[in-house]
Amino acid sequence: MDWHGRRAVKAAGQKGRQQAPNFEPLWERLKGQVDWYDRKAKANQRAYKVSKISIIVLAILIPVFAEYGFIPGFEESRAFLVGTAAGVIVLLEGLQVLNKWQENWILYRATCEGLRNEQHLFAEKAGPYAGLKPETAHRLLAERTSSLVMAEHGKWAQAHEHRVETTGAF
Repeated sequence: MDWHGRRAVKAAGQKGRQQAPNFEPLWERLKGQVDWYDRKAKANQRAYKVSKISIIVLAILIPVFAEYGFIPGFEESRAFLVGTAAGVIVLLEGLQVLNKWQENWILYRATCEGLRNEQHLFAEKAGPYAGLKPETAHRLLAERTSSLVMAEHGKWAQAHEHRVETTGAF
């Protein structure tokens, strides 16, 4: 068996020979991180695109409501429809500013792809992992993936710190 993410099995009759280190916990953690960042990137992308498409559609509808909007039995229906569309636009823009869907989408996607790249390089024993002993490659993988995740956490905290400063002014 190879050394990346799989348990080595001690062959029968080879007493005294050391078993290869178990890299499965690190590999499983890395797969979990890739999956988490992938899910979060997709969710933030979806929220961002749905909100922006909704804003565009509502903005297109405002002049239509102003000219043709009519709800039978409701005298001020035009003003109501225009006001509601404008209010929803403001609400969606506010949610975008608070939740930072676009920034999180890009940040999570970049981290996910960086982790996938490390996963691939490690599995293929390529790049910085080429020619390394299994223990050294394992340690390097842990350090490099930890560095990617910590950099993402720092960027996320910085983006959300700015959010607190801007929303705290209200």
